[in-house]
Amino acid sequence: MESLSILRAFEKIICLLLLLAVIAGPTVCSASDDEIDASDPTKIYSYAGGGVKYTDYTNDEEMWEARITGNLGISERDMVLFEVGYGWRSGDHVDGSNNDLTNGRARWFHVFDMDYAVSNGYRGWATQVDLQVAGSLKGTDGQNLLAIGALPAFGLGANWSFFLAVNIVNAWDKNFDDYNGVGLGVAPLLVYVPENWWPGAYVQLWPNYTRFVSSELSGEGSGNLDLVLGGSITPTVLWAVTYQKNFDEHLNSFRRGRDTGLDNDQNVFFSITTYFSVR
Repeated sequence: MESLSILRAFEKIICLLLLLAVIAGPTVCSASDDEIDASDPTKIYSYAGGGVKYTDYTNDEEMWEARITGNLGISERDMVLFEVGYGWRSGDHVDGSNNDLTNGRARWFHVFDMDYAVSNGYRGWATQVDLQVAGSLKGTDGQNLLAIGALPAFGLGANWSFFLAVNIVNAWDKNFDDYNGVGLGVAPLLVYVPENWWPGAYVQLWPNYTRFVSSELSGEGSGNLDLVLGGSITPTVLWAVTYQKNFDEHLNSFRRGRDTGLDNDQNVFFSITTYFSVR
């Protein structure tokens, strides 16, 4: 119930965030005044978006999910993000609700000195505090994770960029009843921005792996691989498709048994995002 109440609070925060984004839009330069670069995670933007996500589980069950996202650039160097979903799952292989709130997320992101004009070499770095809260729907109710870390950025030529996210990750049970351990997470992101594909085209390849070193999860790890394709519909409306393959033998199914079919799933997420402002 505590996790559910937290997610309900997220919904209210997102509504407030979207309202603030609309209000804040006219006070900073319009998104149409500058080209949006959705491929770069260090760019400060205000936006609102949503989409549909399909998850294929290894025990022949599946889930459809509607997710909404709000991001607010609160200064030239800071932005906050909130995200939550609601899902519908098929099958009865696993006990639990088949339609309910899914996992939520809240993140604060700060950019230090960043030179985007650098095409080859070190550009600068950013830091973040990222909270991911377990959902109520089965298959999304594994862990609560708090990550604190840094993201240095590098140019690899005219069309390539590289970001190396390193985080200290803390894990709790879905109701924050027990602390399950701390680990080190590494997520190298390779970005390609082609010149002649489609409007606003970009490609991201983003592996992520976390290894825990303390408490009940000591010696265990999990990872995933994301492939993202994106582009623009209008100068301020963008689309993205994300394919994710999870390699997770422990965290999603932690305290739920080893044969639940909740590990090593894959999903596809299609989203459309409207940008209100560019910092």
